[in-house]
Amino acid sequence: MGDTPVDSDLILSSVASTARRTISPGLAGVGLRTHALRLDNLSSDRFPRPAEEFLLASRLRRCDRETLLSIASYGADCEVVTRSRTDREPEAGADLLPLAPSSPLEAGLTAAVASRRSVRTWSGEPVRQEELAAVVRHAASVTAEGVADLMTGGTVPVALRAAPSAGGLYPVQLWVAVRRVAGMDPGVLRYLPDRDALARHAGPEAVDTLLASFDVQDGTVELDRAAAVLLLVARPWRAMRKYGPRGMRFVFHEAGAIAQNAHLAVTALGLGAVDFSGFYDDESNNALDIDGVYECLVHTVIVGTPR
Repeated sequence: MGDTPVDSDLILSSVASTARRTISPGLAGVGLRTHALRLDNLSSDRFPRPAEEFLLASRLRRCDRETLLSIASYGADCEVVTRSRTDREPEAGADLLPLAPSSPLEAGLTAAVASRRSVRTWSGEPVRQEELAAVVRHAASVTAEGVADLMTGGTVPVALRAAPSAGGLYPVQLWVAVRRVAGMDPGVLRYLPDRDALARHAGPEAVDTLLASFDVQDGTVELDRAAAVLLLVARPWRAMRKYGPRGMRFVFHEAGAIAQNAHLAVTALGLGAVDFSGFYDDESNNALDIDGVYECLVHTVIVGTPR
């Protein structure tokens, strides 16, 4: 692909700096654990290994009766009915803002996939409500209605969405932090797929507090010029109640699917977006008034008008 020639000495030093070393300094004598020391001690019992522990704890094994019985219980009529009414939250009925008609996408799927790129700089111009609506609907809206059979006979309607979800449990919600959207006041809004509407969650001060929790480091992400931030807020217990620790994997799967749908819609509209997870979790969750465990921010997508 036309790579620029790289000096051979630089190649050798790069290999040496990232190679697995057999002898490493002890953790007790090091105040700052840099990336090289982290690598050297991946197999050390003295170094915390929460990521590996998560992978081990969430493995699916044969003859795991507890998991199998938990999954099977979701076929009972009471669980089927509960799942069919997942999104009907009474407290979300006030101060609803119907979603605007969606702008048509200017590119097909193949073109959008081929041209999707992370955009980190924006013009500061607002996006239109119709554009935001198109992104939200392509990311997480109800796209059809299916039916689920009841053991006692009959069926119940089940909403089907743009993004897949393990067991149809939909533990990931799409929220929007509005900054520069034409005709919309700044604030944090929650998307309600069953009503195709936005529910106001917090005002502009929450947006400011939220964005202050984002670490843009060297300034390559022009957060102050963005139009909106898509917030993927998870309720892990929805998936873990059925699947145990493995349910947490499904939460991340779903968040990724929603984010990718949003990126493709953004690209097809001629807008720009970038994935961003460089937020300080405690501060971000506090800004959104959620506890960070039963309800937590797991990912964001920053959207704006590109330069």
